[in-house]
Amino acid sequence: MWWSGTVSSLGDWVALFATIALANEIGGVTGIIVPLVGRLLPGIFGAVGGVVADRLDRKWTMVIADFGRGAIVLLLMIVDNLLELFLISFALEVLTLIRQPAREASIPNIVTEEQLVTANSLSLVSAYGTFPLGSIGWSVASKIGEWIPEASAIASRNLAFLADAVTFVISGLIVATMTLKTPEIPEERQRDHRFDFRTPWLDLKEGVAFVVREKHVRVIILGMATALFGGGSLFVLGQPFSVDALNAGDSGFGVLLTALGTGVGLGMLVVASLNISGLKYEIFFAVSLIVTGLATMMTSVVHTVFGAGGWVFLVGLGAGGAYVMGFSALHEQVADEIRGRTFAALFTVVRTALLASVALAGAVAAALDGHLPAPLDDGVRAVLMMGGIIVLLSGLLSVWTVRDLIRGQRLSPEARRRIEGASEAFSRGRRRSDRDGS
Repeated sequence: MWWSGTVSSLGDWVALFATIALANEIGGVTGIIVPLVGRLLPGIFGAVGGVVADRLDRKWTMVIADFGRGAIVLLLMIVDNLLELFLISFALEVLTLIRQPAREASIPNIVTEEQLVTANSLSLVSAYGTFPLGSIGWSVASKIGEWIPEASAIASRNLAFLADAVTFVISGLIVATMTLKTPEIPEERQRDHRFDFRTPWLDLKEGVAFVVREKHVRVIILGMATALFGGGSLFVLGQPFSVDALNAGDSGFGVLLTALGTGVGLGMLVVASLNISGLKYEIFFAVSLIVTGLATMMTSVVHTVFGAGGWVFLVGLGAGGAYVMGFSALHEQVADEIRGRTFAALFTVVRTALLASVALAGAVAAALDGHLPAPLDDGVRAVLMMGGIIVLLSGLLSVWTVRDLIRGQRLSPEARRRIEGASEAFSRGRRRSDRDGS
């Protein structure tokens, strides 16, 4: 599973650079936004992927999604307008959102509870740590393209898209060799073999209701969403922050991105080395959010690029740790039969938060510019401060949720069973209600 994700992530990064180059050639700076929106927008409908993950064979769901993405990415070789670029980007992300819940729902079935943190850390490091390798791959593709002077840009992009298609096929073939547990469909849903259009809708409602009802799951999902909402503003406003607020130019923006990426990677690796299990996930998750929020707030008020880089490094450190702990907590606490829908809800909320951050950060910064006391009279600084406060409040809410654990109080066996078995009990109750017609 790790090799599958690493190979496809590497191809994705190479293709992302090629897609941005293609969008820039078609529509300039404005055109670059088109494929990015095409990648973010499907997240709003990502809950459907959870229904697929909990209803169908997860292994073949991933294989078909990989092969489908490999075929679709080749269409980028013949794109000549922004509408086609948007539609292909949208379709690629739809298949990704079908694959992701199936993958995440399978992880606890192939590693032990003690290995969850390590497995999630290594998976996320491979997903994001392949970024520099993808950059090198794009540089190599560009160099090879220069050997064809008449169409060097086109040749470079097409080589990148072809490489991405190959990595998807390799990923699918790797997963096809695995033996994975098939989700158990409740007996009540197996009795009638006639196709019922209501069944997927009932599955979707069950997953949404579970996430809304169970506070431990809800707090983790909202915490990860707010972390990305606050962090998204840093990514979107990083360049104007470096150029206008820190007077560090574009090179300063590179320093901030390097600090953020290094912090995220190190945060994931650090938590992988810790002996964390059970409900301690939630304590470390809450602490990581608080660190992220405070560091983002401090970033907004510093005046040197290296000072900002230090705080941004802590932002990444906290965000990386929170991401791993959030995934591990959901893997452990959510029952297999509803795990795909829970992760689909996570991806939906997180993508929506990131999309909102990208859409609102610039407009809010412009609206606040000059309306607050120094140093927040700069709109960019004000938005960064707001993002940090949002993440901090989310961390404090998470602390409140696990306050008994932090005090060192021992949970009663009944309470522990309630938390760890909540999803399974909830699913049984929902199925009983559906059967009784209530």
